Amino acid sequence: MPDIEELLREELKRTARKVQPEILRPLRAPAPHRGWRPRLVALSATAALIAIVAVVALIAGLSASPKPAISGPASAALPRFYVTISGGAHGNETEAVVRVSAGGQVTGTVQVPSIAQDVAFVTGAADDRSFIIGAYESQNLTSPGGAFGLRLFRLSISASGKPGHLTELAPAPERLDDFQGMALSPDGKLLAVSLARYSGPYTIGTLQVINLATGTIRTWTAPVKGPQYAPGAPSWVDGSRMVAFTWLRAIDPLIYTVAGVRLLDTAAPGDSLTDAKLIVPSGTVAAGSIKSALITPDGHDVIAVTLRELTPLASSHTVIVQIAELQAGTGRLVRVLCTQTGRYNQGEYITLQASLGVLSFGSAGQYVLVQGLQFGWLDVSGPDPGRFTTLPALPAGHYVTEAAW
Repeated sequence: MPDIEELLREELKRTARKVQPEILRPLRAPAPHRGWRPRLVALSATAALIAIVAVVALIAGLSASPKPAISGPASAALPRFYVTISGGAHGNETEAVVRVSAGGQVTGTVQVPSIAQDVAFVTGAADDRSFIIGAYESQNLTSPGGAFGLRLFRLSISASGKPGHLTELAPAPERLDDFQGMALSPDGKLLAVSLARYSGPYTIGTLQVINLATGTIRTWTAPVKGPQYAPGAPSWVDGSRMVAFTWLRAIDPLIYTVAGVRLLDTAAPGDSLTDAKLIVPSGTVAAGSIKSALITPDGHDVIAVTLRELTPLASSHTVIVQIAELQAGTGRLVRVLCTQTGRYNQGEYITLQASLGVLSFGSAGQYVLVQGLQFGWLDVSGPDPGRFTTLPALPAGHYVTEAAW
């Protein structure tokens, strides 16, 4: 292998051949100063020339060398941590698990006092450190339908991802029969909650916005007469004013189809959910039937997970799950970001349908946590749109229904 002197010599020759003499300015020795010696000028020039050659050689070597593979997050805008809900070590517990977004390593867990094993709800603020967890409390058998209550807890994590203790919050949504989801405003002050109550054959869809500091609650409801609707999982737009939600048509109690996506101005007068603007007018797009959707933080687009079944009459269902970007306001399909295909038996297929979800946007809106055939984060508007990265959360064969950044 040539020594460094030979390499520098060859690099100097190659560089010299590229020099254009006509553009060079003549060298001039500086005026002598007291204490200078004439030979230092020559030595300085020689040292400068050697330094230039060394830098040129280094740059040339780096350019010729293959670039190392990039691993880890695609951008610094990827939130550092995510929180999921799972069963505890003893099988009869519920835990909130904090993990690193880059690789899924667990940084801490905290017990959640939910009476429904493995069931709780989580949403995060824009700071990637503040989360709200909703947990079922005991059923009230004196209320219509024996409605459940929902306890709210604040969870803060440290800069290293270590969770603190749960702090219970005084305000709570009304008792409910079905809970669709919740979303914490970017500033962490307001909590939007989607739920439904059943009164005989009627589904009473309700969306509440809770001020976590004052405890005040504002409520919007869907009409009771006519077709029955309920709001799906909410998401915030334009800071702490606009709330988007899927518009779910109730076929039977606990069975819904997506009929579109609405956008509610929480500062406007009124208390009817039908006043909310219909920004995706259908539950079906070219990519398939919408199962879940969240609006981007800037309000320009809706990210939806869709399902299309290719073999509805077969014993083994072949399905295509896609994550699609829709234009807010028209529902027009902008692009399909990700496509996943799989085969499932009847039981697995039913579980899959109930689990598909667009779960949580990062505060910058570049990345989103999704549950398709796999759980992970998807690049929506970052450096590599459509890039899907799987993340660990639950044992194989289980689906993540609650996760937040």
